Amino acid sequence: MQTGKRPYRCRACTHRFHAPEHKRPRWRDRASFMVPALLMGAAIAAVIVVGARTGDETPAQNLPGVPIPIDPYTLRAAKEGDAAAQLRIAKTLLLDSASDRAQSLEAVRWLRAAADREHPGAMVELGKLYRSGFGVLQDYDQAARWIRTAAARGNAEGMLELGRLYRDGIGFPRDPVRAYVWFNRAAAALNIDAVRDRDEIARSLDADELKQAQAQSSRVESGEAEAEAVRVKEGNG
Repeated sequence: MQTGKRPYRCRACTHRFHAPEHKRPRWRDRASFMVPALLMGAAIAAVIVVGARTGDETPAQNLPGVPIPIDPYTLRAAKEGDAAAQLRIAKTLLLDSASDRAQSLEAVRWLRAAADREHPGAMVELGKLYRSGFGVLQDYDQAARWIRTAAARGNAEGMLELGRLYRDGIGFPRDPVRAYVWFNRAAAALNIDAVRDRDEIARSLDADELKQAQAQSSRVESGEAEAEAVRVKEGNG
């Protein structure tokens, strides 16, 4: 027998021959290679994390009387008049303002600033606060004003909320046909909640009312009735 070689038999011709034996590395041998590699990877990751933490970071800032820290870049943009940044701050404050009056007032202040700069999302949020009376005195006229303006600018959530105002008779006389029109438009703008609300109110309409509501939806969507309808409503607001 030849030392260090292993006999093999050819399956095609049945002849035997010897070839060097290949030994599989033992677990300890493999581990001796793996451990340094893992340690090296951990060291590199630590350097990256430490480098990131020790970089030029600006700590979050607190608004006066408000305990929640605000991202400094967002705060700077908001102070410079960026309506989207103002809305982000307001939403952050509203997430945890149930027991903090100062925080809710600060959120409303930022919402008003963004709404005054004609940000539709801020208009909707401000209108919803006035409707619920959370953080501000309940005021249906203000709720209708801001939500209606956002809807008139094509904001899908504004259309949904305006439909709800008409459905519930809040800020406007109750009008299920108009409610359907705004739900229908919001659904066309891909607001999934509007689909449910539209189909629900459709069941309360008779055949003629539903036909009228769908015809109005088409006219408003195409722009035939939009400008006149908004002017009339603004005059009554």
